Amino acid sequence: MFDLEEILSHYGVYGKVEGESVGPLIKQIRFKPKAGTKMKNITSAIDDIAREMGVKNLRVSNVCEGGCIGFEIANDVFETVALENVLASKQAQQAKGALPINLGVAIDGSPVFADLAKMPHLLVAGATGSGKSVGLNAFIISLIKRKKPEELKFVMIDPKRIEFSVYNDQKYMLMPVITDNADASAALQLLVDEMNKRYERFEKSLTKNIEEYNQKEGSMFYIVAVVDEFSDLVLTDKTVEKKIQMLAQKARAAGIHLILATQRPSVDVVTGSIKANFPSRLAFKTASGVDSKTILDATGAEDLVGRGDALFLAANGQLSRIHGAYISTEGIEEILKPYRCRVKPLLKAQSQVASTAADVQTQKPQKKQFFLIRWAKSVWNFLSKTEKKKFLKMIWLLLIGAFVGAKTKNKSSEIFESIADTLTKPKRRTRTAQTKRKTTHRR
Repeated sequence: MFDLEEILSHYGVYGKVEGESVGPLIKQIRFKPKAGTKMKNITSAIDDIAREMGVKNLRVSNVCEGGCIGFEIANDVFETVALENVLASKQAQQAKGALPINLGVAIDGSPVFADLAKMPHLLVAGATGSGKSVGLNAFIISLIKRKKPEELKFVMIDPKRIEFSVYNDQKYMLMPVITDNADASAALQLLVDEMNKRYERFEKSLTKNIEEYNQKEGSMFYIVAVVDEFSDLVLTDKTVEKKIQMLAQKARAAGIHLILATQRPSVDVVTGSIKANFPSRLAFKTASGVDSKTILDATGAEDLVGRGDALFLAANGQLSRIHGAYISTEGIEEILKPYRCRVKPLLKAQSQVASTAADVQTQKPQKKQFFLIRWAKSVWNFLSKTEKKKFLKMIWLLLIGAFVGAKTKNKSSEIFESIADTLTKPKRRTRTAQTKRKTTHRR
């Protein structure tokens, strides 16, 4: 067993250990340094301190009570945090807010809840296998446990086709789970249209947001859009980012909130406008410190242990460590059993209506021709070239020949021949490359 006070004294840091907190994944040792100790003296030697302590993942947190510094070390044995136990706790029953979601438990094991309506949107990122999908399921189930189907509807976009399939055909869904990128863009546009409709209703009722409208007029349900693999949508369709940005800026008062998840937290996906509209962010274990800085504007997510271990950046800028709760697919199915029903595919219905409307617009009304004109056209197409020339010559003589003198008859005949040739000239067929090959082969 290491002595933290002795190890820190090797690097010129003196103080006293005040206590420790043991959680399901990590242990935090609270160390109070002497007055005048600079934090950079500890962070600059963190790798050497971890080597002397004999641990792999060591993280230092300066946000601790009583002016202490927290040294966070991974446990030898990890414990699973069950979501059922978290939702049955007193903290869950006392959680306030319109949309309280369970983020997990703190280092000491106490449940952590946050109001999605006040965030007002959440950005979730992390490497593959870090617990991102399990965390999304915990957010959804915690909302289902607190809200009725008449009060809350979900729109789920799952390009991987396997994460949200369990939520299909149940009363909480506004539409079936979307797995196609083109349908995802249409679903986001539907949310933008719904947002605009709700603002028109607010204007008529002289209200400002969904809370005031429900108190004054009636019931308007909340909408939570959960988008998994957000990076795939952005890179395949450039209009998705504009729709997400529009919803993130204006949809809060209309009761529409977003939860975006990505395993590729690069600068071209998590852009500056996205970060500005998503002040609340949750970072699971990342592959590098660059990814951590892209999500949280600070390093530290690369030192997490995985298995739901995450760093939560609140809207006020406070950074805290959280361990996500776990729920199995069987547990989700058991909770959703009473809410099974058929959900109408809104996107297909709208696309069919739009296609029929477009067909009606493109179809031009055909005017019926006079029967003599149709008969003349059919007769003209039936005649051969020589017969057409004779027919034209007869008309020429009837109209002009009677008024033309003997001297100009030759000129008129020449003019007639040129006109007749142009009118009876057959259509030239374009020679393709295949016909050219045949002629050359015959030669």
